[in-house]
Amino acid sequence: MRVSRVTGAVLSGVLATVTFGVIPAHAEGSKTSYISYWATGAESGRWTDNNNDGASTTVRLSNCTTASSPNTRTSAAVSVWKDVFGPDTNKGSKSDVCSATKSWGDLASGDYYFSLDKINGTSGPGTFHLYAKPVKMTW
Repeated sequence: MRVSRVTGAVLSGVLATVTFGVIPAHAEGSKTSYISYWATGAESGRWTDNNNDGASTTVRLSNCTTASSPNTRTSAAVSVWKDVFGPDTNKGSKSDVCSATKSWGDLASGDYYFSLDKINGTSGPGTFHLYAKPVKMTW
């Protein structure tokens, strides 16, 4: 009788550890926002990735248009940056984030943001102004 109680208690503890210790299948964090009249060089708000999971950092801009062509879909390129003391660290640029979700992989813990690099392949300041809604980020 005593052996089965001990075995039951150990088994319950193991099941609780397995059940509650599972890494979630979803990202640690996410945010949905929009972009209104952004020129190249504009930056998103910061987010903190505590790296509590193995989720990739992703960015997706939807329904991208420019002020000069509001009914025409456009393309955009963005870079993800790690906000650090001193010059921020560029984690890479991805093109055409308006047509597909782009991933920067599982980034180390820290504060991050993205910057708008190009609109329709052009990086000159003030050439175009981008609108996108929704803008989805996960980390």
